[in-house]
Amino acid sequence: PSHHRRGLFYSAAWQKAWHDAYGSHPAIKLHPEAGLYSYPQKLKGLLPVRSATPIGATSPVTRSIRSEYLSIAKNSENPAPEIGRYLDQALRHTWDQLTLPDIIKGTTEYISIIEEAMARGLYVTERDTEISYAIDFRGSNFNSYLKSLGSNTRLQLYNRRKRLAQKGDIKIENLWPDQARFYHLLNQFHFARWGKPCYSGRTLQFMDNLLSGLDREGHYIDLSVMFVKNSPISVTLDITSKGRCYNLQSGYLEAFATGLSLGKLHFGYQIEKYFNLRAEHYDFMAGPGKNAHYKGALSTSSAQVVSLRLLKSLPLKLLYRIRGL
Repeated sequence: PSHHRRGLFYSAAWQKAWHDAYGSHPAIKLHPEAGLYSYPQKLKGLLPVRSATPIGATSPVTRSIRSEYLSIAKNSENPAPEIGRYLDQALRHTWDQLTLPDIIKGTTEYISIIEEAMARGLYVTERDTEISYAIDFRGSNFNSYLKSLGSNTRLQLYNRRKRLAQKGDIKIENLWPDQARFYHLLNQFHFARWGKPCYSGRTLQFMDNLLSGLDREGHYIDLSVMFVKNSPISVTLDITSKGRCYNLQSGYLEAFATGLSLGKLHFGYQIEKYFNLRAEHYDFMAGPGKNAHYKGALSTSSAQVVSLRLLKSLPLKLLYRIRGL
């Protein structure tokens, strides 16, 4: 929906938290009047170029948390004038290529970016196409949603609650505002699964400032922990902004029990909760799971997101045309 376009990732809290955590990064130069930052990069590890990216979005040098659904224009029906002004401001600065990440493909904004860029002599390429997944709650309820799922997905998401209850009393608790305890649990689960913590250094600083800022703005923070016999076994980080609940992270104790998908069971409780809270969407966003494509199985709606790369440098334009970098 149009009122979700400039949601979480372009909130004042997100922008401020990003600036506080990454604005002093030694590899970047901020261009706040253009809403961009630039940085040196080597394409294919060889060709030196100067790249630019919108402030608040990740890049190869910052490795910040991904922000999806790029929205430059406030007017979704006629975005071209705003996009034109944005590009005119960007062109005043030194860069060879400008990456605009995670734009919803086929929207008026996507089309306008391409048209306005080409009108200014920029060469446009598409990169990193992915599918972003969500559950549309509108006009439905939790029971109807369950019936729409495949039998195996429904089993993992809901029916195996009884088997989990055999292990002990189940409790779901929002730890907010105890951020430190939640980060500790999330990092613990992530380290066991991925071999590294989820949040540390600048990403931890960013999340800490982001959640505090969002809370002050009136957004709903859900540091959800699932306990069995008072022991934490699963966590998920959900943020609700303008009726859309974004699932930013999750993790669970893999060695807890065989035959149970703790992550999906926890999602089941969260999805039921947000149906009851009358949210409009539960957004899993883009990216695959480690071992299974669970997002597609749980979702009822999707959108294709793509990154556009706008090339200003003439040699770079020629290389892209010849080599398809």
